[in-house]
Amino acid sequence: MRHTAIKQTIKPLKNKLPKTTNSQTKIIKNIYKFRFINTYQFKKIFNHKDPTMVKEWLKDLREKGYIDMDYKRNNIGENRNPAKYFLTPLGRKFLKSQKGFDIAFLERVYKEKGRKPVFKNHCIDIVDMYLFLRSQKDPDEELKFFTESNLTKFKYFPKTKFDAYIALQKKSRVRRFFLHIFSASDPQWLPVQKLKDYIKYYDENTWQENTENSSFPVLLFVLPTESFKYDVLKEGQKVLQEAITVNMQLFIETKEAIKTKDPKHIWQKVE
Repeated sequence: MRHTAIKQTIKPLKNKLPKTTNSQTKIIKNIYKFRFINTYQFKKIFNHKDPTMVKEWLKDLREKGYIDMDYKRNNIGENRNPAKYFLTPLGRKFLKSQKGFDIAFLERVYKEKGRKPVFKNHCIDIVDMYLFLRSQKDPDEELKFFTESNLTKFKYFPKTKFDAYIALQKKSRVRRFFLHIFSASDPQWLPVQKLKDYIKYYDENTWQENTENSSFPVLLFVLPTESFKYDVLKEGQKVLQEAITVNMQLFIETKEAIKTKDPKHIWQKVE
């Protein structure tokens, strides 16, 4: 009897997950949200007085097996890029023990290590947009930035794949956006097709019926080049002019302009 009791007290310890600090838990949750985040971005997310602390948190989480990193140390062309962090199966197990995480979505964690560079870089671009919007909001404005992993339970959202749903709230005023980031490998017709999908979604009245007639989110399209932007501008104007019953706004900009230009002079309206 005594031997059995000892076994029963020891067994749960084997399945006990390594402890994390509040900051480390925040890191794990952010990786769930964005899928891949690099070292520089984590430093900006935490805005810590001592940036080396963030590296220590990341290193400790790797040693505990919660996260792993994509970093080609021996590749001269790639080793200048910051390490990209992603969740491991143990990180998935940790989040399953927390509240508010979609179990089905967490199944994708098993495939993270084998993701293609295009996917990883796209995730990094989404984090950059989050950090940009956070830096530009008013001090008394609240930014809510929801990625695909945060929206799995909201069945009324458009079926067309988007990168983030954004809400900027200041007192009772709320500004809403759907964000799409396009890459150079995307076909030229894709942004215009997305726009047409949104027009169809608008005409179906799904958003209005499920949000107490809240204003329809503004569309933000981030494009890879100026020529890509010009084509979307011209084709988008034709599509919106034909959709005379649709009260929808589309703003476009290039990735480079968002990084380098005065934030007050970016985002061109398509009309």
